[in-house]
Amino acid sequence: MASRIVAFRPVVDQEMKDAACRVLDSGHYIRTSPDEASEGKALEEELGAFLAGRDGRRPHVANLSSGTAAMHLAWIAYGVGPGDEVVIPANTFASVAHCVSLVGATPVPVDVEPDTYNIDPAAAAAAITPRTRGIMPVHTAGHPADLDPILELARRHRLVVIEDACQAIGARYKGRAAGTLGDMGCYSFVQNKAMTCAGEGGAVASFDEMRVRRIFNLANHGRGEHYHRGHADEGAPVTHDEIGFNYRQSEILSAVARVQLRRLPGWIEQRRRRAALYRTLIAAHDLPIALPGERPWAYHSYVRFEVRVPNRAALRRYLGRHGIATTVHYPTPIHLDVPYREQLGWREGGLPVTERLAREILTLPLYPQMTEDDVAYVVDHLAAFFRQQASVTA
Repeated sequence: MASRIVAFRPVVDQEMKDAACRVLDSGHYIRTSPDEASEGKALEEELGAFLAGRDGRRPHVANLSSGTAAMHLAWIAYGVGPGDEVVIPANTFASVAHCVSLVGATPVPVDVEPDTYNIDPAAAAAAITPRTRGIMPVHTAGHPADLDPILELARRHRLVVIEDACQAIGARYKGRAAGTLGDMGCYSFVQNKAMTCAGEGGAVASFDEMRVRRIFNLANHGRGEHYHRGHADEGAPVTHDEIGFNYRQSEILSAVARVQLRRLPGWIEQRRRRAALYRTLIAAHDLPIALPGERPWAYHSYVRFEVRVPNRAALRRYLGRHGIATTVHYPTPIHLDVPYREQLGWREGGLPVTERLAREILTLPLYPQMTEDDVAYVVDHLAAFFRQQASVTA
């Protein structure tokens, strides 16, 4: 039986190490053109194939330095800026709001569903104003947000929908890949996601080829068609198309991500099996734990297994003493965080579901290398904690 279980553990094997060494030996570490043969271009093509729909259509992909870079550039590509509002869930990572602020727009946090932890479509609809330009549904912990009502709302009000699929690569909504139903999807390959690249990494995907190409150019210091034409033709000037950023991805990390992407489907199935075992064992012990929802139309990729528990702090201490690491995601909702509490005029009680989740959600260990014994060990100690609590209060 396991005696030490970490919160998450990226998979590292010899093929990934060999891929990184191959690039190191090549001496070619940075991709400077969207069309050059490279690890980054190969990753874009392979990710596009991975995200393809049943009809075979493949979204265009731009490989980037992080999920945050993907969200930032997505809003720029769709012209969202000062004076605009973007509806986002309040139960999410700070960068979702930060990227809206970085383009000069105003994030508008709304409440979420109590079981999937995703944006509540009715709350999003109620937040629409004449200034609203976009909505960013976040596919929290690998469970897709309910996109049909969000997309209908966007059509009705002519809004841009940028999906934050950073936690949900490999997840599907009604058979379609998360991140491919709105105008653009954003992905992350940082170490605690379903796949990684041995560092920070990300991508955007969309069927709008021109916007994806512009995002690559923006990430590459604004080097667009004029710049590359100038380098190819000595008679043409070498000029930048616009002011850009350094959001490029390292060729070394792209090579690792390519290996990880090939393994991703198997890893997701392993996560799903372990999540199902958690559900079975927690139910068998009849524990006072609220399990995460899973809608019939969702293929949940389970990048995290988030439950709601009473007396969270005491439970975390107890599990920690028994070698079980846990995490708490989003203990401060967006609307109550320092950058936005005063700016947006929120007070506690404004978004009750999100605020309750902030007090109750606990992320249990879940990663492909976990064994059935590991899961049983965690649940046994959950049961022991609640037995102890019951005896104290008896």
